[in-house]
Amino acid sequence: MSGEAGLTDVIDAPADKIIEALTDFETFPDWQAAVLECEVLERDADGRGSLVRMKVDAKVRKVEYVVRYSYDLPRRLSWAQVSGDLKENTGVYTFAPRDDGKTDVTVDIVAEVGFFVPGPMKKLIREQSLKNSLRELKKRVA
Repeated sequence: MSGEAGLTDVIDAPADKIIEALTDFETFPDWQAAVLECEVLERDADGRGSLVRMKVDAKVRKVEYVVRYSYDLPRRLSWAQVSGDLKENTGVYTFAPRDDGKTDVTVDIVAEVGFFVPGPMKKLIREQSLKNSLRELKKRVA
């Protein structure tokens, strides 16, 4: 991914409930502030979204892209862009269940817009993206 560790937080829910929220793609616009549209284009043999189109308000401009999801559940859920407005868009969630019923969730996202953004601004955008992702997920499964 990015060479950085991403961001980890404890979510007060079991991993299966978190995974259910993250794979219910059609609901993304309801609980992820930046997601304007989300459509499953293909499903895998288990009925899970495998090719997903999203339209996102990236603050600088609205972007649209298609990503392919890979599943290594219950440990990991990842995606990689196959087409769209971004130069790169990859990400991964990893899940580590705890004895108390909570789950350690780590998220790492790399999104390259394809035009120059100063290094400090890139870092800030990345940090905010990671924090927002976990904060919105926590609210969704609460």
